[in-house]
Amino acid sequence: MPEKDTVSWNSMIKGCLDSGDLSKVKELFDGMPGKKVVSWTTIMNGFLQFGDVEMAERLFREMPVGDVVVWNSMIHGYFSNGRVEDAKKLCQIHGQIVKLGYCFDEFVAASLITLYANCKQMENSYRVFNESLHKNVVVWTALLTGCGLNCQHEDALKVFRDMMKWGVLPNQLSFISGLNSCGGLDLDQGKETQTAAVNLGFETDVFLGNSLIVFYTKCRSMNGGVSVFKRIGDKNIVSWNSTIVGCAQHGCGMWALTLFNRMTRTGVEPDEGTFTGLLSACSHSGMLQKARHFIKFFCGRKSVEVKLEHYACMVDALGRSGELEEAEELIKNMPVQANKTVWLTLLGACTMHCNFDVAERAARRIN
Repeated sequence: MPEKDTVSWNSMIKGCLDSGDLSKVKELFDGMPGKKVVSWTTIMNGFLQFGDVEMAERLFREMPVGDVVVWNSMIHGYFSNGRVEDAKKLCQIHGQIVKLGYCFDEFVAASLITLYANCKQMENSYRVFNESLHKNVVVWTALLTGCGLNCQHEDALKVFRDMMKWGVLPNQLSFISGLNSCGGLDLDQGKETQTAAVNLGFETDVFLGNSLIVFYTKCRSMNGGVSVFKRIGDKNIVSWNSTIVGCAQHGCGMWALTLFNRMTRTGVEPDEGTFTGLLSACSHSGMLQKARHFIKFFCGRKSVEVKLEHYACMVDALGRSGELEEAEELIKNMPVQANKTVWLTLLGACTMHCNFDVAERAARRIN
């Protein structure tokens, strides 16, 4: 290329970041003339994404000019990498933001609320929220999500209601966070949240739909979950897996198998989560032969890694059907090391079917 402008350099840097070539990223960045703030921010975010907090901090310090977006990115980087040392710097970061006059920016306020919530300091999250002069949907959602993260679900629902009361329209993340706090707690509140989401045009949104499926599953309403699943416009693997697992948990084994058949016909590639859901469905619905079929089917696929949890599900299916010797042989011969939970599953099945010989051998493995 005879002439390389800023867009060209940034595109190359982003491409190398996407492919994980951090050494090439640094080489390109060092040779880039006339670096703009967006370039500094892009590369800093890249190193944070790959967990290199030290390099990101160095870039942050070397940056000749910083704006709100830069500070926002650095704050997100600290808590997303979850290091204790970074958490200790929290107050210092907050102080610097105040000194630089960024304390009134809504997006920085939202990042601080999230940062404190991740550090289990909700009183500080509320303090930042109350000090914010302009509370937009991002600020409200940060507080709502923070409450849910700290299992303060009643408070989260109150924040959601107050948000609506003040005329702030929820976004996709607001609804998802609200539903997460409704799950298993308040079916009526969840239905109201769904109605509000539909009224605001989120009816076919895949991410909100997935959260609704999980919500209805927690509330033991698979009819509601399946109904939501059908309305999702562009279903992803999470949509299929959430519905299959939900059906499995509530004894709707044939529903789960029917969904799997539709899933494969639409060209969606099953993964480890699909496998777990199917084995669980077979186990809870007494379909041992189907479980044997699935374990053979998935063990022959390179795209799916068969894990300990899958073998544990198969042991459970065999145990529930009284095939205790076969379950014991499976544990002994499976390619992964059995843990205490697997042997306890077998022991529980032995108790159910009064097989004391296998029970004794399983108990010895546990001890």
